[in-house]
Amino acid sequence: MYSKKILLLYLLIFNLFFIFQISSFAQTNTIKGKVVDADNQPVFAANVYSSSFPNKGTTTDFDGFFLLPSFTYPDTLLVSYIGYKTYKIYLEKSLDKDSIFIILKGQENVLNQMVITARNPISEEFSVIKLEKMDIYTNPIAAGDPLKAITALPSSTNTDESANPVLRGSSSDRSRVVLNGVPIYKPVRNGQINGLGNFSLFNAEMIDKQYVYASNPPLTYGNTSAGLIEIQTNHELIYNHVQASVSLANIGGLISRKLGENTFIQAYGNYQFPDAFLKVNEKRIENLIDFTTKDAGLNFHSNLTNKSSINSFSYFIDESYIATRNSYAYEGQNDAQKNRFFSINNYSLKEENYNFKINTLLDFSKQDYNFGNLSSQIENMQSYVSLDYKYLLLKSTSIQTGISYDYSKYNFNDSLPEYYYANSPKDPNYFYKHQSENTNIEAYLYSNWNINDELTMSSGFRSNIPTKNQEYYLSTQMSFNYKPNKKNNFILSGGRYHSYSTPSFIDANYFLLQSLQFALDYSYSTKKVLFTTAVYHKYETGNFQDSETITFDKAKITGFEVFVKHNLSKKIEYSLSNTFINQQVRINEKYQKGSNQLNYFIKASLTYSNPKLFTAALFYIDRPGTYFTSIDNGIFRDETNAYEPVFNSTIYNQQLNSYKNLSLNINRFFPFGKYALVVYASVNNILDRKNEQNALYSFDYQTQYFNNFQRRTFYMGLVWQLNK
Repeated sequence: MYSKKILLLYLLIFNLFFIFQISSFAQTNTIKGKVVDADNQPVFAANVYSSSFPNKGTTTDFDGFFLLPSFTYPDTLLVSYIGYKTYKIYLEKSLDKDSIFIILKGQENVLNQMVITARNPISEEFSVIKLEKMDIYTNPIAAGDPLKAITALPSSTNTDESANPVLRGSSSDRSRVVLNGVPIYKPVRNGQINGLGNFSLFNAEMIDKQYVYASNPPLTYGNTSAGLIEIQTNHELIYNHVQASVSLANIGGLISRKLGENTFIQAYGNYQFPDAFLKVNEKRIENLIDFTTKDAGLNFHSNLTNKSSINSFSYFIDESYIATRNSYAYEGQNDAQKNRFFSINNYSLKEENYNFKINTLLDFSKQDYNFGNLSSQIENMQSYVSLDYKYLLLKSTSIQTGISYDYSKYNFNDSLPEYYYANSPKDPNYFYKHQSENTNIEAYLYSNWNINDELTMSSGFRSNIPTKNQEYYLSTQMSFNYKPNKKNNFILSGGRYHSYSTPSFIDANYFLLQSLQFALDYSYSTKKVLFTTAVYHKYETGNFQDSETITFDKAKITGFEVFVKHNLSKKIEYSLSNTFINQQVRINEKYQKGSNQLNYFIKASLTYSNPKLFTAALFYIDRPGTYFTSIDNGIFRDETNAYEPVFNSTIYNQQLNSYKNLSLNINRFFPFGKYALVVYASVNNILDRKNEQNALYSFDYQTQYFNNFQRRTFYMGLVWQLNK
């Protein structure tokens, strides 16, 4: 029934778009020229095209030269390249000179601020980092994944090598990922029963920009009590594009096509397979046995008028994996299957002094998981609608208001171990059937006041409208942004935030989570140097389920981070960061150190970029191991014919070994006119270090040994592109 409704919805949307065709009798000519940057260095592979015929463009060669035939006068010539501002020049008649000389200006790195646009009704005054598409592709640990690219930031404190966003010491379930204005819960694939996932659901080719709010996220979005990742799909298509890719574990394709002057569509599909990847990395992947993933996405955008537009993005995934897992004294094979479909639809109206936007979401998923005497089937449905209205009250003051409706329901049909430590297939279990649902209705008001050219103040509140037995809450925040000059920027922000936990296998219910946050961020930027630092404090309350045996209700997090990026030359760039986290959790009415107590978290990168040769990037991570509670011995229980673990009386008494990882990514771009070929390869954990992931035990808990993260692994592939 849902599929029929969705199909009807898409038929309706696709009947809304229209195509303008313009015919003119005008003079045509060939334009040739050269494109350089501000340092007079040639720009390789820049796109050169006319505004009327963007699908008939060309690209610059290694020396920056281009030849664009059949240019029709009058028209606008455009030159675009990632990391530079698009160059535009209106040519009314044929050039008097033989060629044109074009200088591209670099786009400034936007750190700790974001410009308000009519498309994006969100605050500019909170600490935010903007990631471009190229930032994702050139990150050696991202593997082309938008969420894994975040792990390179100093604010990311992820310690499990997953794609789950973990920001400034808070758990991943407290941060939210927002795609085109709607929240995407559990935004990872290849996910385990505990919510961990190797990669995100998002394709970098479909993404325009990604913003990361490490803390104090603007209250224009709700249901987050830590950080926020905002992702926007492409809202503009410059030229038609076809792409095919093949790698050790993936075959994929993407088509981007203009359907007229104001409408375009993008579609992609991928198939992941294990054979080649596991064969190349034999004996280096300790637990992974098999995996298969099929996913597809569709993005449709149309400007109905010069002021209004619609966008529709849909995604489907069918995945499965088999791996070896250890739970207490039992080691066995676990297998999981999951399929999911969601559709996001947006309408936007932009007037001179106000913006209005409608965002909707439908999300369906089903997951099956089996391990030992545990069998779990989880079905989830989510619907979301929000209305946002932004009004420019005065030249220096704007207000934004809105309301959101977020409904989610989980059905659990599980067979669970009767004793938490007895997990083998022969051990007793019991049937558990449960339904959890939550209706979260929130309204907000947000204001922004430019006091003068240097100082801006922002404030807002967001309140829920309680349903059923919900507790009333009010989220509030305030921020001061002081920018004395173009190089320096200070942001002081604070607020109280609320969110609901996401039901999972460990706990199938919704819990209200709260946090009180304060942060001071500073950035200094020049043409070649970017320096940032931040100090912050959080006080978090709610239900924390660290494991089957450890729960706590309060946590205090104090952190400090520092980051520097330096362009040594046009081709060489390095970055270095360090983060300190002091995490204190309350267990049995007493505060003590948490599992993620990090005295240092060093990240370093070195990038060499030469389009004529290759681009290579090294990335290094060094941090202390996380803390865990050890098992000292076991007591034999007749009822289970197994040993029950006896934990150390001191919680988090033992620490894993320090984590060190050096990774390399290298790629080469080969242009062939309108065609291009990209060849890439990567090596993870070059030093083949045994980074401990968790402790394992013998059947009687007398012997302790360790499971490791990925050892040295190799990955390679190629991408074929056609721009026309």
